[in-house]
Amino acid sequence: MSETLVTQSEKYLKQIQRKPILAESIEDFESFIEIFSYLKNNLEHLQNLRNKMEIRGFTSPFSALKRFGKGGNGSQEIIPDDAHDQARHAQYFRIKASNKKNILDQVKSAIASHKIAIGHLEEYATITCKKCKQNYKKNNIEQIINFNDEFEIESIQCECGSNDFEMDINASGICRLEIIKYLPLGGEYLLKRSQLTKYSIEAYRSIIKVMKQEKRGLVKSVSVIAKVKDEKSGKWISKKANIDYADESNYELELRKRYGSNVRIELLQFNHKKPSLINDKYVQNALAIAYLQYSENIVNQKIDEIIPKHIKDMDKINLYKKIIEEARNDASKLAREAEERIELEEELKYIKLKKNNLMNKERVLDRELREDLEKKIEIKKHFYMETPKTLLLWDIFKYYLTTTESRRNNYSGPFPNLRPTLDSNQIKVFEYVFPKDVVTILLDNEENIDSLNNMKETIHYKSELETKIKNLHLKPNQEAIGAVALHNKCNVSLNKAADLLHVSHEEASKEKNNLKKIEKPTTKKAKKFLELINK
Repeated sequence: MSETLVTQSEKYLKQIQRKPILAESIEDFESFIEIFSYLKNNLEHLQNLRNKMEIRGFTSPFSALKRFGKGGNGSQEIIPDDAHDQARHAQYFRIKASNKKNILDQVKSAIASHKIAIGHLEEYATITCKKCKQNYKKNNIEQIINFNDEFEIESIQCECGSNDFEMDINASGICRLEIIKYLPLGGEYLLKRSQLTKYSIEAYRSIIKVMKQEKRGLVKSVSVIAKVKDEKSGKWISKKANIDYADESNYELELRKRYGSNVRIELLQFNHKKPSLINDKYVQNALAIAYLQYSENIVNQKIDEIIPKHIKDMDKINLYKKIIEEARNDASKLAREAEERIELEEELKYIKLKKNNLMNKERVLDRELREDLEKKIEIKKHFYMETPKTLLLWDIFKYYLTTTESRRNNYSGPFPNLRPTLDSNQIKVFEYVFPKDVVTILLDNEENIDSLNNMKETIHYKSELETKIKNLHLKPNQEAIGAVALHNKCNVSLNKAADLLHVSHEEASKEKNNLKKIEKPTTKKAKKFLELINK
């Protein structure tokens, strides 16, 4: 039964991989709902497959192999033929267990990718029923889709019974439809990761580090090593116990309950849990891969224009590149074996470079050429590493500015498992200042972005405003509140801040005036009222 489930899952994932999603081609409701419903249908099937796998023990498939381990002291002697058969059977079951673990891993990756894709689509559009004018946006869009028991879509219908809809683009939504095609929707994140360039691999590690920014540790459990006196033999025996955090303050009492009064504690270890900024490794992988490949295309379009501006002699660089390619091609034609080809390629490079005065007899490159080559590598590394990191942090920054804690708690959006609140350690990721040269190429790519100082302070200030507004039971425009926070803390004009968050200047100005009344009340009644509220 488990083997059938593995085969079924592999087939379904391959089916998803063969159908690319070009979400940036969405033009109207029909094209939007086609992609949205396809992804929702996939997600329902994938979650159903994951549930079946977890029920059948796919989360810990190797635990069943313990029976093939070494026997105890009382076990019978194993004859050589039996040992060989046992090892062969154990290997067979290890392969089966490995297949189970790998397919569950792929399904979980596919689920994370689908959640990200759906989150971007939900941020992108507002759906309106033409008959009753009911609006569906964010996570409410799925309410118009009706599924049957087999997780197939039966109909797309409004509560009023109409199936006639229109779509409007949500200008202030935090979304990038272009990255959806780069997500490992078929669970193939390992394959996509193996295809990254050497610069992108370094960038991948850097992005994962950002998303793994951990909260200060909270005590989860206590590990205790203690000596317990055996009543029969009188000997002291070492015991290891894990005690839940709830019992942490009474760990000695808990040990005495378990092992009696003759207990001596030798070692205490407090185990901490440290939730990450995005607390799911599959979401981290999917986001890193998608943002990397998306930004890599942006840099590829500009890098050939950028490099010559920082190089002393571009002609030497081009000649060097031409010689390297010629040497490689000539060596491939003349040599038969790999080792011989490498040696011949090195020799041909030396001869050709020396002939063009780019290398001396000691096989040392021309100093100016060497410096230019190092500069070229440095420039490429800078843009390929910093661009995806800048884009991802910019989107997460905007998401915190334009949403409330309550919404982040209840709705994952384009960043599933994102922490709804940040502690003093996690918020440090926003100490990063976007490089101005990276911002410039993004602006050339029609990205609405700016290099801002004090992003960390802006998020902290926005959080304080949220608390004050929550106590007053007001319902302000969150995007406009974010624009005001940006204006007050990042030294940008209110109109510029509004433009960065796609908010109208009028809305931003209105919320700024409202916040002035809350933060600095002018009348005695208002001051007294706020004092009572804040008690």
